[in-house]
Amino acid sequence: MNLHSMHPVKKSASSATRELISVPNRAAAESRNDHSYIFVFDSYGREMSITNTGSLPGAIKSSWNDPDQLYGLLLIALQDGFLVDILDAAVHLYRTDHVPSRGAAVYGVFLVKSGRLDEAERVFHSYLRAHGHAATILTNLAKVQLARNQVLESERTVWEALEIDPNTEIAFGRRRAIQRELGGEFAETCELERIAALPGSWRAQMWLARAALSSHDFEKAFLLYRQGLNHAEWPVPVDLLMQMTGDLEDCGQLAELLKLAEPEFVPQRHGLLVGNNLIKAHLDLAQIDAASRILEQLCELHRPDWKEQLNLWDTAIAKAR
Repeated sequence: MNLHSMHPVKKSASSATRELISVPNRAAAESRNDHSYIFVFDSYGREMSITNTGSLPGAIKSSWNDPDQLYGLLLIALQDGFLVDILDAAVHLYRTDHVPSRGAAVYGVFLVKSGRLDEAERVFHSYLRAHGHAATILTNLAKVQLARNQVLESERTVWEALEIDPNTEIAFGRRRAIQRELGGEFAETCELERIAALPGSWRAQMWLARAALSSHDFEKAFLLYRQGLNHAEWPVPVDLLMQMTGDLEDCGQLAELLKLAEPEFVPQRHGLLVGNNLIKAHLDLAQIDAASRILEQLCELHRPDWKEQLNLWDTAIAKAR
């Protein structure tokens, strides 16, 4: 299932009846005194609420006229394999969603998971005729084609998705894996270079840079990182900064890590995931004040789920002083 581009909320499979759903700021403020909501945060720092309706059908019914919340519930149901109670809701979202690609993707994935490939294909083609090509829809259409053993057609569709958005994670990963299986590391590198040449590509640059670091060709890696950053939207994606800072830390290129990543760091967007790497790099270089500055930026977000880790960094900085 490729709903990656729609930023799904992660949850444990054991919490199927206490669904994580997004709440607009005004609604969140109004419902703070409503005990049917419990406020939490997702990994990107967005405030979320758990609505305790007692059952998935109840939660769906209460969110019927809110496409954003209904989408979140259906995505969770699909991820956890709850298909029995969501057909009507999936059809409703498909017909009413103000983000047409999202409604089509959710309904199409439901049909695929239910073994109704012909219907899923019709949904995807209907969207493409009405709205033009979208990477998410094409990637899911490619899965239908692959399920029918239409391998070449499926690969053409995946490439078409990458031409629209070369950073679509599932399509990108599939092209890498297939080329590596067919021709080994050399074929995979050629495919990465081909994708990197597409307008707006940054994910391929991250993987090519990783290969350059492993060959100790640091200048090439730094050039690729700069290219990727220049191609990415701003604020840059979390997984871009995560991979870049992690790889540079692993090979000891801490000064370049900070030079490349710190100007792009937006605490509200990148949070503790990237902040950890920046703080550690500063401390390893004995740049205590700079590490403290990043820590303060993270503390100002008042994230209870980060408290333990931030306290550890506060202790480490105090010891370094």
